Amino acid sequence: MAQKYAFLIDSERCIFCRACVVACKLENHVGSQWQRNDVILIGPDQTKNPAMYPVFMNCQHCERPACIAACPVENKAIEKRDDGIVLIIPDKCVGDEMCVYACPYGALRLTPRKNKYGYNVVDKCTYCVHKIDRTSDAPGSNKPACVMTCPNRALDFGLRDELLSRAKREGREILDIDKFGMGPGNIILKPRPVRMAGVLEDTFEIRTEWPFDIKAFRVGASEELNPVG
Repeated sequence: MAQKYAFLIDSERCIFCRACVVACKLENHVGSQWQRNDVILIGPDQTKNPAMYPVFMNCQHCERPACIAACPVENKAIEKRDDGIVLIIPDKCVGDEMCVYACPYGALRLTPRKNKYGYNVVDKCTYCVHKIDRTSDAPGSNKPACVMTCPNRALDFGLRDELLSRAKREGREILDIDKFGMGPGNIILKPRPVRMAGVLEDTFEIRTEWPFDIKAFRVGASEELNPVG
């Protein structure tokens, strides 16, 4: 069985520079009207800890992708490779957006780009698959552009089992974002407890709660959250 690839995301390290978004655009020749990846900043909400938090809106390259199930095209316009990477086949896409609406992670976007049949095609993160498929000594390495550009190492990429083992060695917990039974591939590290000084008294408290509900990220379902940027 082929090894599966994944992102390792440590939001504690993110400084919201969005260099990953720009790097993806440059590497993959993505137009100005859309992006394959994104980072949104949730907050501020002074009742949460932390009050503001970056969230990475990348394709999860799921084990059971909703986008493939929803695609109405005969023989499907989306494929899943043996290494876990989910790819759109542009010349099969008819731009009906069923996959866009089906994805609970908001990872797919309909673009102005047209295929040879005149249909607008859907686009998303591919893990920079063109880099993965070339030889390991190729210029620019085999890692996605976003990972190579992140100045604070909030992103990493590699074989999923190896990334999970590393997280375990470092004593990090994994955030469960599989609220829809699709087996998302990316690994998101759970925030560690934060020691906070009391403002009005000389006390400290430990807070470990996650500052938002991942279910709220379904497109059009986020009423309580306030994305910034």
